[in-house]
Amino acid sequence: MTALGAARCPNLAGREGVVIGMGRYRSTVRVMFDGFRSATSLHSTYIEPVAGEDGPSSQDRR
Repeated sequence: MTALGAARCPNLAGREGVVIGMGRYRSTVRVMFDGFRSATSLHSTYIEPVAGEDGPSSQDRR
């Protein structure tokens, strides 16, 4: 989570999860945190990619 996300949602600070889709609003994403049973909706500015983790590169998307 970003510093803003950790300040606004301290119970989620330090947790990792997977973005599973868009939320009801354009600025919202659904995140499935590790160990949680259901997804959580968060503002997109509250999350950031985990350092060192690479997603699919642009070369893989052909």
